[in-house]
Amino acid sequence: MVHSGQAARSAGIAQQISAAGQYGVQLFFFISALTISITYEAHIAKFGKSFRAQFSWFLKRIFRIAPLYYIAVIFYTLERYEIYLLSHNKYGQAPNISNIVANILFIHTWIPSANNSVVPGGWSIGVEMCFYVLVPFIWLLRPVRDRTFWLVVSAIIFLTVTAAVSRMVTGSFYVFDDTYFYYWFPTQAPVMIVGLIFYFLGGLRLQISKNTTHIALWFNLFLVGSGVAIYFGTGFAVLPFVSPTIFALSFVCLIISLHGYVKNIIVNKIMIFLGKLRFSVYIFHFFVLDIIRTVLLSFNFEQIWLSTLLLLPIFSVTVVLTSGIAFISKRIIEDPAITYGHKLSQSIAVAGLRVEKSRDPGLAV
Repeated sequence: MVHSGQAARSAGIAQQISAAGQYGVQLFFFISALTISITYEAHIAKFGKSFRAQFSWFLKRIFRIAPLYYIAVIFYTLERYEIYLLSHNKYGQAPNISNIVANILFIHTWIPSANNSVVPGGWSIGVEMCFYVLVPFIWLLRPVRDRTFWLVVSAIIFLTVTAAVSRMVTGSFYVFDDTYFYYWFPTQAPVMIVGLIFYFLGGLRLQISKNTTHIALWFNLFLVGSGVAIYFGTGFAVLPFVSPTIFALSFVCLIISLHGYVKNIIVNKIMIFLGKLRFSVYIFHFFVLDIIRTVLLSFNFEQIWLSTLLLLPIFSVTVVLTSGIAFISKRIIEDPAITYGHKLSQSIAVAGLRVEKSRDPGLAV
């Protein structure tokens, strides 16, 4: 939605609505914290916490992300270079080897020039991979009460670091959207931390009453409104970089409210289908929008671009075309890579378990 709004050059309320679509990334981060918690605990319960077991888990995550992302690195580098040549250096960009290498190594969340310049939207992948690296260290903290306490402290520290570094570099605590300090890991980490705390406190096992569902839904809407208000606020009285964290809190309320008619409305076959294609959808919708922009320009629709009436048709066409491409991508790229990653991960983890048992016969009992 947010990128469709940019393609349509939406203005006014339509621009604000489409721009709020950017918080879909924070929803992804939040859900990632929950799913990673579930899968990681299942992995260590089966294979233990040895170095090999930890490595095998991380390897599985690499094969979930890297194959498609590396293809995207190649594809968008060539696409942008082609645009750069055809526009006589006016649009697109020439390849930057150091930025490409940073994206291949998934360290681009810490490098301003590489953070979002190679793969469109690639900043979120850098944040996600950084989170994966930290997961085993988070589980080292025991008991869960201490783990939760330090996660809260960490969230405060991360936001403080963003404000402090922004002040040192830019001279202001105010972090604007679409800037490096908004995209980098410390600003986005609290979103995942909220998801982790929700998981550790048993949020997924809560027995929710009908009244609680309604209260949670209304509080979710209140927090969403607060986050959007802060995002669109101006001046130094509000700080947009806290909006992701506010939205993370709203997602807690959203999940609690997913019962009865609320769940029936939000959780449906279309959403589940798109959810299964989510990574390929995220990677390829930028390409689809590039095509749509080119078509609009070729038919001399510059004046129509000023109208927000284009937002809905552009969004609809983008969803349909991207879903088709993503379906193919998932079948021929994602699924084979995930299957191979799972097999390789399990073989390494099992081998590690055998080594541990041979060293300590008591483990075999």
